[in-house]
Parts: sequence; C-alpha cells; structure tokens
Amino acid sequence: MNEGEASEPVGQRAKCGERERRRCLMPRRQCGERVWLREDEQFLPSTVSSCSGGVAVFATDYGQVYTYKQNALTRQKVQPMHRSSVAGVEDMATLEDLHDGAIMHNLFLRYRQRHIYTYIGSILAAVNPYQALPGLYDRPAVELYSRRHLGEISPHIFAVANECYRSLWKRLQNQCVLISGESGAGKTESTKLILKFLSAMSQHSLEASSTDGTSHVAAALLESSPIMEAFGNAKTVYNNNSSRFGKFVQLHFSQKGNIQGGRIVDYLLEKNRVVRQNPGERNYHIFYALLAGTNAQQREAFGLTQPDSYHYLRQSSCVADNTINDQGTFQDNAMRTMQFTEENIGEILRLLAGILHAGNIEFMTAGGAQVSSKSALSRTSDLLGLNSDQLAEVLTHRSMILRGEEISTPLTIEQVTFESCERRVSDS
Repeated sequence: MNEGEASEPVGQRAKCGERERRRCLMPRRQCGERVWLREDEQFLPSTVSSCSGGVAVFATDYGQVYTYKQNALTRQKVQPMHRSSVAGVEDMATLEDLHDGAIMHNLFLRYRQRHIYTYIGSILAAVNPYQALPGLYDRPAVELYSRRHLGEISPHIFAVANECYRSLWKRLQNQCVLISGESGAGKTESTKLILKFLSAMSQHSLEASSTDGTSHVAAALLESSPIMEAFGNAKTVYNNNSSRFGKFVQLHFSQKGNIQGGRIVDYLLEKNRVVRQNPGERNYHIFYALLAGTNAQQREAFGLTQPDSYHYLRQSSCVADNTINDQGTFQDNAMRTMQFTEENIGEILRLLAGILHAGNIEFMTAGGAQVSSKSALSRTSDLLGLNSDQLAEVLTHRSMILRGEEISTPLTIEQVTFESCERRVSDS
C-alpha cells in the first residue's frame, strides 16, 4: 500500500460486492408475468410459468421451456416486458422495448390477428401472408385510404401510395418508394398494389376533370406487370414467383393528377437461368406458358411439344408446379394492350421457341466437335432466321483476328457445351 492511501476494511469491500451482486440479480417475478428472456443473443417473449422452490420456469411464445435457479438470474438475462409489447402496436416507433425481439414479436402478434402491415414511422413493414385476404385491396379500400393521411387509420400499402400522390402537389417534388426484402417477401405484389392505387387515382382525376375514357397509359402500366413477370420471374426453392431481375418504375403525372407517361427500366436479369437451373427450380414462366397457352396451329408451326422434351426445361427435374397456372400466364392480350402488333407477338413467340430448340442441339466428336442432332439444328435455324450451316460453324468453332486475318479454331465438346451454345443463348 502506498503512503497516503486510505485503506478499506475487508468487511466493507465484501458488503459492497454483495450489494452490487443483488443489484444485478433479477427481482422476483410473479407467475404469469410477461418478460423477455435472453437466450443465444436473442430476446424471446416469454411467460413466467412457475417460480417456487428457488427455481423459475419460463415458457416462450415459440414453444421452448427454460428452467433456471432464481439466484442465478440477472437483469440482463430476464427483463420485464412493457405493456406496448404485450398488446402490440400499429407503429413500432412507439415501442418501449428497443431490441430485435420486440420488433419480431410485434410483427408476429399483428400477423396472428391478420394484420400484415405495420408502420415504423413512415416506413411500412409487410409480412407476406401467402394467401388472398378478401376486401383488403378492393375499391372501398382504395377510396378509404385516398381520403386519409398516413397514420390516421390502420397501416396499409395504399396509405404509402396515397402519401406519395398527395406530396406531389403539396411539396411539388418528385416522390420515391423503395421496396426491398428477402426473396418471397412480396416485393412484386407490393409494386403491383402501388401501381393499382395510383392508376385508380389517375382515373379519378380524369373523371373529375370531365375527361372521357380511361387513361391508356394507366391501363398499359397495369398490363405491363404480367408481361414482366412472365419474362422475368421463375420458380425457385424459396418462392414460386421469384423476380430474377430488378426494376425501376417511373411515372409522370399531369397537373390534373392523371398518369401522363412512364417507363420501366430492368436491370441485373439472371440470364444464365435460361440455360441452367438448380434442382427443384424452373426456367422463366414464359417458356412453360408458351407450351401451355399456344393453340394447335402455333404449336405445329413452332414444333412445340411437352416441357419434358426440352433440355432447358427438364434438367432441373421440375417441369410443372400445381401452384402455377402456366396456361393463365400466357396472356397475349396484355401485349396487345401494350400496343404490340400481331407481327410483334408472333416474332416473340418464334424467338422463344427457337431458344427451346437450341437447347436440344447435341454434339459429337469427329475431328473436333460436330453437331449430331441435325433436326434440332434445322428447327432452331428456321425459327431464328439463320442459315443452318453457318449456325453449326458458329457453335463448333471459335474465330479470332490475328494480324488482320481471321482464324477459325475447332472446339472440343466440353468447350462447345459451356462456351458456345449456352453462352450465345444466354447473351441473346
């Protein structure tokens, strides 16, 4: 001990340590009390089911049961649950318990009550119910939320869309809605619902201004969704209608409030899905819709048969899904609404059929890779408007320019499989 230091009696230090330990210990809880139990860095909503004989038993809302000695429980281990977390709130910015467990529990409480939307201030959290909820998105719901401000009534995606629509005129500034989430969270459906609300508001503004007819732009905007989904969505192991691309939708409104124009920019399309899918997944919806929705004359003209006849569809061992209506996906009326001509539609279907037949082209070794399936080559060439000999040359040889001279090198079968046929189809 240094000179001048005051010594503390050993007994006094022991008393201070005991007081500190008691402050850390959990106060005694009543049976039936709602608490947060911390396990594996998670806060679990729990109920004190028993607290006698120096032992406390906790039953979590997720079916687990934990037993502890009461003198081993600390305030960090067990925390009282605030009444806002017990009852649940519409806006989680008002929660008093500030941790991940409280947020997840609140979403769970509301979902169990069939409330899939919850605010976090001006942010809307949506839990995908994977089922239709009658009345949630019908015309009366559109009218109700068009007359209310954000937060005045229960959370809804229409409230967010209405807030953006109002702010266009109130602030005279561009508005942006960012929709994000895990695969299967409902981003595609949420986008369609926002477009549905804005289209309804656009139509209402036309009626209010005594303008006859329905906005063609608004109708085309709604019809663009099934086209985008057919060509850009596919079944994955997590989601039967997973968007395999990102999109930026921009709408332009007139001073009267109706939709005057718009554009959709797609990006990051998963091109390699056209030629290869993981087990249990499918190619893009449009290929199955092509086989299920075309008439007999079209199938004969394009040489179409069953999905399991095509390598690009059967390789994942999943050519059909009972939850997906392949025939219903084939909606060429949507293309007509988007002002595609009959010639345009025919060329699109011909190109899709050509891609399917291209996947059936097989090769053999004969002084380098050679095409062995002449029928598939011929059908692909006819559909894509190519010369079959030139197509075979392109698929089995690599060309390069060396000192101003073009040199053609034969490919092996391995190179043909991964460098030639599939790469050209996925880049088309």
